[in-house]
Amino acid sequence: MKVLVVGSTAVIGRAVAERLVALGEEVKLAGRREADIPFDLTTWCDQPTPDETFEVVVHVVADFGGSKDEDYIRAELVNAVGTLSACSLAHRVQAKHFVLLSSISSTYQAGDPYYGIYALTKRHSEEAAQFFCEERDILLTILRPSQVYDDSGACRRHQALFYLIADRAQAGQDIELFGAHDARRNYLHITELAEIIVRVIQGRHAGLFTCGHPRYVRLTEMANAAYAAFGSRGQVHFITGKPDLVDLPEIHDHALYDRIGFWPRIDIWEGYRRIKKFRENKS
Repeated sequence: MKVLVVGSTAVIGRAVAERLVALGEEVKLAGRREADIPFDLTTWCDQPTPDETFEVVVHVVADFGGSKDEDYIRAELVNAVGTLSACSLAHRVQAKHFVLLSSISSTYQAGDPYYGIYALTKRHSEEAAQFFCEERDILLTILRPSQVYDDSGACRRHQALFYLIADRAQAGQDIELFGAHDARRNYLHITELAEIIVRVIQGRHAGLFTCGHPRYVRLTEMANAAYAAFGSRGQVHFITGKPDLVDLPEIHDHALYDRIGFWPRIDIWEGYRRIKKFRENKS
């Protein structure tokens, strides 16, 4: 099976490619840098068509936006228009299956605590893929993962609190949390997300699915797990003068895991142990 991953420098794209290669599949990366196939998803005109075909295209690129006008425009361009560009690439390389990595954020609505340009444009990306793939008769899978982390800290930019807790625990320092609420979170290890994507490809599972860890954790449990992993001591302090951190919505639908025969097993305790081991091996 030949698979093209759009997102040559994306952390998740690399993880998916490595897992597929380990299974003996032929994989190439498309993107602006470090790519087998040059591809700029923000340039939708006059894109060269690769001189080879692929059975599956996996699209993992995303822009997380910001608060400025240009951030809004860029996020829409990358997430929505870029998804259409990736769909067009899939059509041109004669792919029969398109896998879009979206986000649980796409379920947020105006008025929700974490609603923003990222949530809005990820929903647009899903709708764009649904329209295109139906028009071109391409099998479509949309995956909505929760918060994703890895051992090395490559995901730190988007999961700052997760790694800050690890840093504090490693240094034996106290951990300070804004507000008085012990907020609920859901973290999925990148290797398990990669396994989910690979199994979706192998089984040609079409549809729209959420991908979260079966068990939610509170921030204090994260702190305790990090202290245990690093063998250190510290206390958790809630800074009550700051606004409360808000719970992330619960994910109740885990139907995909039964279909693919795989359930995430790396919990927050094992996750922090893996981070500790990585840091020890690196030093």
